[in-house]
Amino acid sequence: MRIRSLMTIAALATTSTDGFAQDVGAERVRRSQLFHANALQRTGVLVPLYVYPANIHTNAVYNRLIDLKRRHETLPMWVIVNPATGPGMEIDANYTKAIDRLQGAGCMTLGYVGTSYGKRTADEVKRDIDLWLKLYPKTHGVFFDEVKNEDSDSAVNHQLEMSKHARNRGCWPIVANPGTDVPERYFKANAADVFVIHEGNHWPKEERLKGDYFGGYSDYPPWTRGLLLHSQTTFDSKALKTARKYCRWVYITEAPFRAGNPKAANPWERLSSHLEATCEALARD
Repeated sequence: MRIRSLMTIAALATTSTDGFAQDVGAERVRRSQLFHANALQRTGVLVPLYVYPANIHTNAVYNRLIDLKRRHETLPMWVIVNPATGPGMEIDANYTKAIDRLQGAGCMTLGYVGTSYGKRTADEVKRDIDLWLKLYPKTHGVFFDEVKNEDSDSAVNHQLEMSKHARNRGCWPIVANPGTDVPERYFKANAADVFVIHEGNHWPKEERLKGDYFGGYSDYPPWTRGLLLHSQTTFDSKALKTARKYCRWVYITEAPFRAGNPKAANPWERLSSHLEATCEALARD
């Protein structure tokens, strides 16, 4: 009896180990397949659409964006919606319908959540995420704005806690925007799916886009990085072509931003006049 018991235990242990090995193997295969799919994906647009969707069926801004997506059906388009520097406190039927229409055209929709460069507590941010899903349950992902980029474990853990909450609630993608260089530890911790490594009024130099330095992000693939460009009076196709080698999410607008000037306070409150040219360039290559 003792021998048979030991044999039974051994068999169970082997089965358990084999099952664990199969689970690990399946997860590795899934990750490799996902990496391959992402590597083949074309560069997409990340649109901060901070425009109120009044008269949504005839709204020129939303209809223009929807038409662009329908004309470029294979071009990835992620649209950030922002009712009240976040979800607000109650449902706005215009935003409900705007999200429906954007998704009907094939756009991913991301809910805006401000983090105030780490000044907001993780619990405050989590409440915003929960509100997004309560008020606008069809929202796909989250756009964390004003993200802290301090090169420390505490800063990374703060971002990771917020991102994990969003993921646990079924949100994807998670985009984090510090608007500047992101230390490698954020990528390594998978603290977001995409980091906006530059938000500004000029194209970053190629050396910076590479992130090829100790503590940089050169070892992480281009689909984990994004660029937001404002104050661009002309469309620079050459600069876009260079940036695409390193960043797979872009948005370029002529709208200006000038600190302290109320007439140029928010470049994301209108849809870029360069968007057609951007979509055509991305769809062409």
